Formats: sequence, C-alpha cells, structure tokens
Amino acid sequence: MSPRPGERDAAFPVELDPSFIRVSMDMWRKATDMQIPLHDAFKIHFMERRKSLLEGFEKTGKAWLAMLRAMKPTSNASELVALRADIEEFVRWAEDGLETLARLGSGHDA
Repeated sequence: MSPRPGERDAAFPVELDPSFIRVSMDMWRKATDMQIPLHDAFKIHFMERRKSLLEGFEKTGKAWLAMLRAMKPTSNASELVALRADIEEFVRWAEDGLETLARLGSGHDA
C-alpha cells in the first residue's frame, strides 16, 4: 500500500545486521535439537511443542526470505546471497523436522 493513492513507494536504504538473524537461527535450532544445555522444564517444553515450534520457525524463515527478496545490496552482494542461503537451509531444517514428525505419527502438540 503506497503512502498516497497513485504514487509509488520510494526505495529507502536500510542497515541489516545478518549476525542477528544467524544467531537467532543457530540458537533456535540448537535449543530445539537439544544441542545446548537447557533446564529440564525447557527440555519438556521443546519436546511437547516441537511441531508448533518448527511451524513457527518455518514461517519466520519464509518471512525473512520474502523481505530479503525485496532488497538489493548497495555493496557486498555476496553477503546477501549467503544470508538467503543460510535462511533457506534453516527453512529446510524446519520442514524436514515437520516431515519426520508426520512420518512418526507424533505430529501433534500437547
């Protein structure tokens, strides 16, 4: 939706910190796969809610990709390409996890 009817939105520069996205993906993945120390209550939470967590990660990754597709780098184009690839891999991990749960018949939340 443009600011005024009949006018195009103007492009504007943004500063993107790719490390924020990468750290988020890394921590979410490690916590979900229990590759980092977690309190027992969190372990139970991640096990009981694995499906909904993975669905949320899949949606988040796809939303990030939609935003990044609308961006054009002003410098260092390879960094944007690499970030997109990292997010695509994160989405695949979430989708693979959901497929595994479906195959195991445990695709439900408590």
